[in-house]
Amino acid sequence: MTSERVKPYPVRLDHELSQWVKERAKAGDRSMNAELVRIVRQAKEAEEQKHAA
Repeated sequence: MTSERVKPYPVRLDHELSQWVKERAKAGDRSMNAELVRIVRQAKEAEEQKHAA
């Protein structure tokens, strides 16, 4: 991760989404925050690849 300060951003998830993220995080031995960052980064990369094609 870069040395720049990361700004906190609270996210409200309904119970179903929260449980899904929690299960993915546990399976990947990550925190829920790390899992959410991973999901958002993957979505960003997929969108960038789609627009590059």
